[in-house]
Amino acid sequence: MNRRLIFIPLILIAGGILIAAKWWRADSKQLTASGTLEARNIEVGSKVGGRILRVLAQEGDLVQPNQLLVLFDSDQLEGRLLQARGHYAAAKANYDKLLRGNRPEEVMEARAGTQDRAAELSRARSELDRAKAESVNAESNYARYKKLADDGVVSRQQLDDASMRRDAAKAAVESAEHSIHAAEKLMQASAAVQQRTEKGFRVEEIAAAKAELTRSEGELKEAEAQFAEREVRSPATAVIEAMDIRPGNLVAADTRIARLLEADQLFVMVYVPQDRIGQVRVGQKANLTVDAFPKTTFSATIEQIRQKAEFLPRNVQTAEEREHQVIGVKLRVDNHENKLRAGIHADVRFAEAN
Repeated sequence: MNRRLIFIPLILIAGGILIAAKWWRADSKQLTASGTLEARNIEVGSKVGGRILRVLAQEGDLVQPNQLLVLFDSDQLEGRLLQARGHYAAAKANYDKLLRGNRPEEVMEARAGTQDRAAELSRARSELDRAKAESVNAESNYARYKKLADDGVVSRQQLDDASMRRDAAKAAVESAEHSIHAAEKLMQASAAVQQRTEKGFRVEEIAAAKAELTRSEGELKEAEAQFAEREVRSPATAVIEAMDIRPGNLVAADTRIARLLEADQLFVMVYVPQDRIGQVRVGQKANLTVDAFPKTTFSATIEQIRQKAEFLPRNVQTAEEREHQVIGVKLRVDNHENKLRAGIHADVRFAEAN
């Protein structure tokens, strides 16, 4: 019976302390909360995959931005890159050639060809004039020999010879006329070549060459991007959480090779009662402590306040139940000394808002 009398005052005292503590915390201006440190996960891999040649890091390593983690065998990728570079160089050279037009030497050659054709046409015309003159003379001789043969002055053989010379002269005229027609066509073709050479290439040809250059440039960029995928590098300062690969392993494209935790990107999510959310704002500073370093205070900054409150219970009906309504607040934690680790518990004490 005496023991019960002793316990009753103790229970009352303890209850009073709890009530006082609750009242003090509710009345206190400084806001505190607790949460768990988290880090952003990064999954790295290769878009092309292939056979692993070298592994230059292991689980638990702290890696820096752009640090090489894994190297793939790249002979095939290098071959594709060389082909793409060759195609691009050829397309660019052709496009530049069309833009500049023909060389002065080519223009001079075209003009010289036209002059040669003009000289050939002139010779053909001269040959036609000579053939016509000989044809007229052969026709006149034939007429004279025919009259003499009719008078019995010359023999029939002489008349036949005159007839043959007349026919040969007519054939020479026809041949000369044919040569003129051929020379005129060659002259026209040569003049067209000269004109085309002097003017340069057509707009359509230049446009086609430009399109080919653009296509080859795209192929080169694609080949360069694939060649770069032979190396898997860290995108940020991070700790390798998981990476279980060995040289010689075959890895498919777009397969995760390693999972990293950003060491300098720690954050903690805490929940503030809805009636005290007015005491926090984005950019506000806070102090953070962890059990591993009880005498060390870390700095944190509020970077996000969620727009939607969470309820416990889910459906709030009374004012008393609204005490369980909370709003998530995300704080970025300063971990430049790399002492903190993701997953550990942290207590946050918010600085007073200005």
